Amino acid sequence: MSDQNHSDRAENRVCVVGGGPSGLAATKTLLQRGLDVDCYEMSPHIGGHWVLNNPNGRSSAYGSLCTNTTKKMSRFSDYNMPDDWPEFPSCERVREWLETYVDHFGFRNHIHTVAEVTDAKPRAGGGWTVTVNDNGKTSQLEYDALVAASGSYWDPQRPEWPGQFDGEIFHAQKYLNPTSPIDTTGRNVIIVGIGNTGCELACEIGRSSSRTVYLAARSGTWIMPKTIDGVPAAEGVPLSHPTDDVPEELVRLPELEREEILTKLASQKIRETYGERMKRFEALGLPPAPDHPLIKRPTLSQDILECLEDGSVLAKPNIKALEQTHVRFENDECVPVDVIICATGYRLSYPYLSKDIADTQSNDLTLFCGIMPPERDDLFFIGVSRPTGAFWPIAEAQAKFAAAVLTGDYRPPGEDEKRRRSRPMLNRVAMNPGLYGHMLREEQARGGI
Repeated sequence: MSDQNHSDRAENRVCVVGGGPSGLAATKTLLQRGLDVDCYEMSPHIGGHWVLNNPNGRSSAYGSLCTNTTKKMSRFSDYNMPDDWPEFPSCERVREWLETYVDHFGFRNHIHTVAEVTDAKPRAGGGWTVTVNDNGKTSQLEYDALVAASGSYWDPQRPEWPGQFDGEIFHAQKYLNPTSPIDTTGRNVIIVGIGNTGCELACEIGRSSSRTVYLAARSGTWIMPKTIDGVPAAEGVPLSHPTDDVPEELVRLPELEREEILTKLASQKIRETYGERMKRFEALGLPPAPDHPLIKRPTLSQDILECLEDGSVLAKPNIKALEQTHVRFENDECVPVDVIICATGYRLSYPYLSKDIADTQSNDLTLFCGIMPPERDDLFFIGVSRPTGAFWPIAEAQAKFAAAVLTGDYRPPGEDEKRRRSRPMLNRVAMNPGLYGHMLREEQARGGI
């Protein structure tokens, strides 16, 4: 319901859009609080991004995909991954874990698969009219609240370059392995982008039977290993989960001040630990990383430094132009190329919401507590975040906040106050999971009834 029409009654009927990790966490959390929940997933399968060859065509999973965060960092608050699993589970394991999560808490009957939400319009006085194409049948349904948990890694963003290219260009979303969807055997390949996916694909293709693999980067970023001497590099890092206890000396500080202190300490630690390593990347041809390690989400890659040093991957600057069978880089070097793979990220998109409700033109959302648009108390964006740790427990913490609003346990402030305290969720310094989780609990305690 709109902020102006807020009443004291609980919102009982909730529509959750998306059956990936964020949507599943939201559905389970809201159901546990006694709400009536329908979760709609356009695929025949739950799991979203972690379903290999997902029939919905939106998954970005590839055969060798593993998590970049450890089991401990990635867990839900009440559901761990098995102890005997690898520290960084594969996409198949993650999908299995999500399936068992649904069955452990018994909410599969609330998930509608092959069901796409095509439109959601606010009703006068609050609530939503939601249009759903459920197994080929279109219907309009009424809900008191809407949870947008449809993911931020499905609408591919691809750069445009001047010139023409006679080879193959595709986004990394379509990549499965070095021979699919395009066989890179004996071919010259450029991977564009040095995020997690770009580095992993460059290593995998570079170590296969391709001829030459180039890794092109427009700007630098901090690149850190996943393990050091066999131990996860993040082992022992404090406040890496939203449920972690925050030290009292930080709790006493205002929210922005504590964030600033922890960010400064984390950045200093990263520079001390990986500063010399980053000089090796720059010497190999990658652009210099920003002085502030957390101004962009750091890349985690175990093998990219070794691949650059042994020559299986060659670093190049950004692409300047396409010249039929060749590519020209910004340093004017021109090389023969057969395949270009764009590991260039995704647009934040909510096609079922109007632009005035979900304005993602800046590829971001400005939200109260990272969850609510200031003008509404019946719409919750779950899973939009840029943490230094894992996304899934962040989504769970956001779902708990939404549940508190919808059950009346927490009453948000008025629109003006929400607007004053709203912040961008993606175009910002990477957030600390522990501090974010504490902030949400703190806010609920401050506004709880």
